[in-house]
Amino acid sequence: MSDSSARAAALHRRAIVIDGHSDILIPVTEGKMELSERVEVPGLGWEAPPGLERSPLVKFGLSPHTVWFGCMGQYDVPRWQEGGVTAQLCAVYLDDDWVNDAFRRGMEMVWNLHDQVRRTPELVLARTTQDIRAAKAEGKVALILTFEGCEALGSDLRFLDLYHSLGLRSASLTHTRRNIFADGCWAADNKGGLTQLGRTLVDRMETLGIVIDLVHIAESGFWEVLERTERPVILSHTTPTMFPDTSSRDSAFMGGKLPRPRLELPRDRAMLEAIAANGGVLGLIHVAHVDIDSVVRDIETALEVMGPQHVGLGSDHFGLEAAPRGLEDIAALPRLTETLAARGHSDEVLIGFLGGNYLRVFEEVWGG
Repeated sequence: MSDSSARAAALHRRAIVIDGHSDILIPVTEGKMELSERVEVPGLGWEAPPGLERSPLVKFGLSPHTVWFGCMGQYDVPRWQEGGVTAQLCAVYLDDDWVNDAFRRGMEMVWNLHDQVRRTPELVLARTTQDIRAAKAEGKVALILTFEGCEALGSDLRFLDLYHSLGLRSASLTHTRRNIFADGCWAADNKGGLTQLGRTLVDRMETLGIVIDLVHIAESGFWEVLERTERPVILSHTTPTMFPDTSSRDSAFMGGKLPRPRLELPRDRAMLEAIAANGGVLGLIHVAHVDIDSVVRDIETALEVMGPQHVGLGSDHFGLEAAPRGLEDIAALPRLTETLAARGHSDEVLIGFLGGNYLRVFEEVWGG
């Protein structure tokens, strides 16, 4: 092992590593896996069960293999441990099939998170930054409950307090679609901002100490939230629905229906600078990048524009087809640290990127 590799490995072991987004609660809630077990999924030649082609996610652009397995084989306790992960943000996301029974589905996903923690000694539920630090000291993995879209509230904002009592510590108002709180980034050709209910939701999140996640919201809502909030926000994963690659060479994947992610300047500079000015953190996504070098280019673009205090991890692995070469699952995170260290980034920058920046935001918003 070279001196650079040894330095990177030691730094990664020392760091509190926080990843900003995973959809692993979906296959757990569907009864397809346990977090305690290392999951191996079949190759892309797998034959899908009849009817899967009618799934909303297939229509969204994902293959039947990705729809069925999702991020299975990319997040679990063995992989978190191999990747040196201290804390993982785990999202409650509801696809279109569940919107009509949203509150029940949301509570079911939260129950499953609690159940997995209860039955898995290597896991803890993090409600405070002290819980994250304790997980690091004890060699455990802290799971942080988040919302990717607030549909799980139904139409009753009182339930936000209930979810908070169950561990909810971060939430985006929308996914890509429109809901009763705001427009998502693909809601319509003419995208609106927050509704009155959405404004009330933002205010209540601030009161409770829930981190606001700007991911997937339409641009007008993005700016409205930043104007309304007095606390730092995150954008947990730089999804291609918000930062799409416009180049002809790499713009399309999944049959041409979805763009790949890519930060582009000067197009994205104003949004990146606004997150930094707010004191927030941008999570850099892994899914849909071609390879680890593509991920690193985005990280370095964000570092250049935002400064090292405002950039973090936001992996969002979701399927074998969309996994970048060299960074196929969360276990591969030490390779990312090694690559960045080899490119000359300092220990201080890497400690912040790996989790220190998220920890700062959480301490300010959660209150400890």
